[in-house]
Amino acid sequence: MKTIVNEIELEPLTDDADERHQTIVRSAWPFLGSVKVRLAVRVGGAEISVADLLGFKEGSLVELDQLLDEPLEVMIDGHVVARGVLVAVGDHFGVRISEAIVTSPAMARA
Repeated sequence: MKTIVNEIELEPLTDDADERHQTIVRSAWPFLGSVKVRLAVRVGGAEISVADLLGFKEGSLVELDQLLDEPLEVMIDGHVVARGVLVAVGDHFGVRISEAIVTSPAMARA
């Protein structure tokens, strides 16, 4: 089998291309705005043995790997999209976003 290789020249990405992308996103926004996603907040994790897990009872404690002063991870579909701190909102918990994580569409596909 013979492999043929051709060199190609690519035009550099310009700000104009980013502006066109933004226009496409803006035109799709009415549709995208109604799409529901599952958002989760990761407080921390722990690695434990099955024996310890089976020994759990009411009042058992599990020490998580996250420190008190570390920001919580806000995740959509298992991907971190922001970080924040835990707050009380009336009788509920909330997360005050302290950092939004912006990724490009190319990075999201990788």
